[in-house]
This record gives sequence, structure tokens and C-alpha cells, in this order.
Amino acid sequence: MRHQIAAWLATIAGLFACAQPVSAVQVLSGQTASGAYYQIKVPDGWKPGDSLVLFQHGLSFDPPKPNPSLGPLADLQLTEGYAVAASSYSQRAWALFNAPDDNAQLLAVFKQQVGAPGAIIPWGGSLGGLISLKLAEDARFAPVPGVLSLCPPAAGSRTWDFGIDARLAYDVVCKDVNSAGQLPTGAAPLTWAYDLDDIPDNLSDLQDKARLAQTLLPVNVCTGVNLPPLLQNDAMLRRLDQLKTFAHLTSDDFFLTDLGYATYGLSDLVRAPDKLGGINPFTTAGVVYADPAINAGIARIAADPFAQLYLRWASDFRGRIDPATKVISLHTSRDELVIPAHQSVLRATLPATQLTSALVNEAKPTHCGFNTAEGVAAWEALRAWIAGGKQPSIANLQSGCQSAMTGGLAGPCRIDPTLVPASFDSQVAPRPASTAPGIDATFSGLWYDPARSGEGIELEILPDAKALVYFFTYPPTGTRGSQAWIFGVGDIVGNGIEFADVQRGQRDAQGKVTSQHWGRIALTFDSCSGGGMRWDGPAGWGSLEVPLQRLSALQGLGCLPLGAGTRVIVPQQASGAWYDPATSGNGFLVEQADANTLQVLYFQLSTDGTQSWLIGTAAANADGSYTAALYEPGGTHFGNAFDKSQIAKPISADLSLRLACASGSATLTPRDGSTPQNFALRRLTVPAGVPGCTP
Repeated sequence: MRHQIAAWLATIAGLFACAQPVSAVQVLSGQTASGAYYQIKVPDGWKPGDSLVLFQHGLSFDPPKPNPSLGPLADLQLTEGYAVAASSYSQRAWALFNAPDDNAQLLAVFKQQVGAPGAIIPWGGSLGGLISLKLAEDARFAPVPGVLSLCPPAAGSRTWDFGIDARLAYDVVCKDVNSAGQLPTGAAPLTWAYDLDDIPDNLSDLQDKARLAQTLLPVNVCTGVNLPPLLQNDAMLRRLDQLKTFAHLTSDDFFLTDLGYATYGLSDLVRAPDKLGGINPFTTAGVVYADPAINAGIARIAADPFAQLYLRWASDFRGRIDPATKVISLHTSRDELVIPAHQSVLRATLPATQLTSALVNEAKPTHCGFNTAEGVAAWEALRAWIAGGKQPSIANLQSGCQSAMTGGLAGPCRIDPTLVPASFDSQVAPRPASTAPGIDATFSGLWYDPARSGEGIELEILPDAKALVYFFTYPPTGTRGSQAWIFGVGDIVGNGIEFADVQRGQRDAQGKVTSQHWGRIALTFDSCSGGGMRWDGPAGWGSLEVPLQRLSALQGLGCLPLGAGTRVIVPQQASGAWYDPATSGNGFLVEQADANTLQVLYFQLSTDGTQSWLIGTAAANADGSYTAALYEPGGTHFGNAFDKSQIAKPISADLSLRLACASGSATLTPRDGSTPQNFALRRLTVPAGVPGCTP
């Protein structure tokens, strides 16, 4: 049997075939700055403010190609008045690192060439189903009234736990087979991952055994899975049965496909420089496997915390969607590639009032093996729900499918309300629970590496699982200026924060302020007082990992977890970011350490293109104002060239500061005798955990 894997390795075009006539359409195609190709179709009568469908294709190893598929429902959607657009993505395989940005560039093209849409409806299958869900979490695509997600790997990063388990289990089961039965190894320390040069191009269909020769030849020697029965022996079949049982597989074809992902797909994920770049996100240490021999012999590896954070940030659907967004998701019941247990994860992530999740009862294993009537029924149910209709039940989806069959679409209808997906942990061995705390408002404050005293970060935890970071440091060797600072807004993911778009500001000679993408920063924490930081900057700045230690905390928000013990609630405090609109690009970061003390950072952009920052501790005065002497560190350089012994910290200015709820004033008096600067301040941010106030 040759099962369907189209949604993971190509598009799911052809999954349904809608025969409705299509009205005249405008067709646009091209390529965006990321290198992704796009295709857009707009029906006659579409106008700005009407709805746009964004189709998301599945996983493919093929390089981006012109005119990506608009999906199997495009003709129907066009006749219903929707514009339809799709991106090829700029990455191969697990394209989640870039796919949201690729779609954002596609949306920008659509707005420029067609007009601004109103509602945006993402939909897709397999990897495309997960991307569709993640677009609904992304503010760039709002409003998203609904999502159609077919057979999505909704467990996100945990999808690949199966891959690493299967890859390392193979080594245990086949270890005593001669060298011809051993899978190729890659560069240390990730020897279980192929080197990129050993991954063939154009692996769009992992059922193509010729393209999988490098993988299948050792697998044939060990398991005989691809050999005629006359060439198989009992030892081969015992090993094959052991590996299939370990992976909860019944199909030889799925065994081969899954092992292809556990080799090529997993290797591309960890090796590709535009994904994890050679750092390991996987843990098998402490995992208990049901097979005693595999449990005793499997390699025990531990995840790099930054790799783990990067993979989770890119891959996990966290359910942070608008409460009004509706989601319909279908899964084939015997899918052995993206297992139905992903639906149990989706059901645990979204409120039942926002999700209709159903299994299609199939007789033989397929991946996304829906028929025409089932797919159309799901789409039409979503449309009616978005339009204000009642949330469809699973029985309603089955009835809609039967109506579609009555209208001439191919069935049968198998959407079964009695089927319940297994838990994900029952199918994929759970990883040990993390002992690290989740990040909450208590993490706001100043952090630094004691070995790099003189630079550090100001971290401000914001509402809605967001965070703001300012990295106060120094320019690279050979770069103008004596100081540098970069900033970004990031996403909290468990015990980490990913700042994927860190910016560096600049002011030109005319005073215009611009900011450019600098790179990324990741923070991970072991406790409320310690963790680590990794940055990946542009050429000349480089990458580095450093430990972090807490320097300060906001008043009332120390290391005692929120909700635990006794905490003093401060009715109003000055903590947050402040600026004067007249000097946009400059500003103050303020931490209220206690009723009488503020930690203050002042940052500015100069018209010669350089940056500077001042730092100090402000003490309260009897009249409610605060004063501080601010020093201006300098004398060293960024990254590996940093030398704290070279840093001098002269006091360069005196600060007088008065802050109310949402406004304030400041005077900065330079000690070199130059003219004082006066600021009429406005509050930019209120950290999470700080009570609001009435101006």
C-alpha cells in the first residue's frame, strides 16, 4: 500500500477536487524579498475590506518554486468571493522558522497590488495546518475570524521527540548488524544527525525509494523492510517488528517514511543555519521507554536550552488567539505520520467554545486522506460559524458531508463523533518535567554576567506573555563610538524568552530616527535569580552565550513567585519606559527598587550615528522628586573582545526626575558644562505585575 503523505512533502492539492465553475479572476505571481514565490488570485467583484484566504502547503524538501499551489479548495473559495493567496515559503522542510514572515511579506504584496483585506482566513494541511494556527496568533494577520487546520502537528516541537526517539532506537536495535546496517553519522557532537551535504535535494516524496537510497540501504540490511520476502530472514523481521511496535506503527510504508523524517528531516532541522545551526534541542536523558532493551541501550542526550527555546518558539501553537477566532480541525484516525494524538494537544490548548475537533474513521492508515465531501463540509461549516452561525458539532460536520455528497461530491462521509484521540504522551514518551520556573512578572529587572561587569540587560516583562529587552553594551572593534545598545520585544515560551527581531537605532544628521534588524537574543532561566543569554548578531558582532545573574528587581516583585507567600502590593510606581516625544529615539528606563530608590538608564542616539547610555541610582527627595549622578561606562568592545578591566565609569551628568502616573519631567545636566536638557516625559510601558493607575 502506498499511503498519502502529500501534505508533508508537497502540497495537498488534489486531496479534494471541487468542480464548481470559477468566475474571472486576476492572477498575480512573483517573488518576495525572502526568496519565497507567491501566487494570488482575486475574483471579479472583490474589493478592499473583503476576505482573503491564505493557503499553507505542507512540508517539502523541494526548493521554492514559482506559482505555489493555492490549495484544493481554491476554485470553490474563488466562486464564493474570497481572494486566495499562497507562499512557497523560503525554507525547505520544517519551514516554521520563516513561514510567518513569508506570509507577512505575501500579505504586504497583496495590500500593495490588490488592496487591504478585511478578515484573513488561514488554512492548510499537516505542517500547513500548524502554520495556519500560528498565523492566527500573529498580530500581523489580524483579524483572523477562523482557521481550517487539517491533520496538523499541533504538538509543535514535541512532534520531533518522536523523530529523535526513532532515530536513536534504530541504533539500539540494529547495533549488532554488520556495518552495512548502520545509518551514516554526522559531525560530532550531533553524530545522529546527517551533515547537510549528505541530505539529497528534492526529497519532496519520501516514498520515492530511489531518492532514499542512502537511508534505505542500511535499513534493508537491518530490517529487510524493502526486500522481497525471499531475501528477508527471521532476524530482520524481528528487528522490524520491534521498531514498529516501539513507534506504534502498523504499516511498513509509514515505517519507512517516518524513518526518513527521523534522518533527513531531523538532520535538516538541527544542522540548517537558518534553523538551529548545529545546536541540539532534544532530550532523551531521563526518558522512560516502554521497550526494555531500547530503554537500556538508547543514547542519552540533553538539550541545549537555547536550541530548545528556538524550536519551541518557532514550532509551538500556544493558543494565544483572539477569543472570537473559530477553529475547525480534522484528522484521519489511523494517520501514522502526524498521529491523531495531536488532536488531544489541540483540544487541551484551545477552549472547547473555539474549537471543533474531529476524527475521520478510516479503514487503512493514511496521512491527510480526506475525501472531497469531508473537506468541503469542514470549510463550509467554518464559513457558517464565522458568519454568526452556531458552533458546528462533530455530528454537524458529518451531516454537512452527507449534504455535500447529495450535491455530487465524492465521499464516503466518515466523520465520527465516537472516536477520541489518544493522549500524546501515550504515543510519544514524555520528557522529564522541567524544574525551571515559568517566567512571570518577577523576572523584570537588571541582569548581567559577572564576568562581563559593565554591560547587561534591562528586562521588562509585559502583559500577554511578551517582554521588552534593552542590551547595554559596546560597539565591536573598529566601529565608531564608545557605547552601543540594542532592543527588542519578544515572546515568553516556558522558561525562556525569544527576541527574534532585535533592532539597533540610529539618528541621521537631519535628526531622523530609524532602526534596523540587528539579530536575535534568547534568554533562558534556571531560577528567578539566574539563567543565560545567547545573541546572534550581524557580521562583525557575532554570536555568544553568557550566564546571567540578577542585579535588581521591581518593588514588590522579587523572587517570591506570584501568588506565593506574602507580597507587598505597591499601589503605584514609576517602573517602565519613558520618553519625550520631542526627542523620540532617546528615553529613560526606570526601575522602582523601593519607595525611595530608582534604578535609571538613559539612552540616546546622536546625529553622528553613534549611541550612548548612562546609568545610575536615583534617591528620593522630600518634595517627591528624585536625583542621581549618572555614569557613562566605556573603554571596551563587544562580544569576545570585551574586557571589563578596561572599562572606565566616569560620572558624566546629573539627573533630576519627577514621575507621576503617565507623565513626568526630567532635567539632565552634563558635567562638562554643556547646556542642560529638559524632558516632558510620557510613559511608554507598564511592566506586568505593576498595578495600573489613573492619570
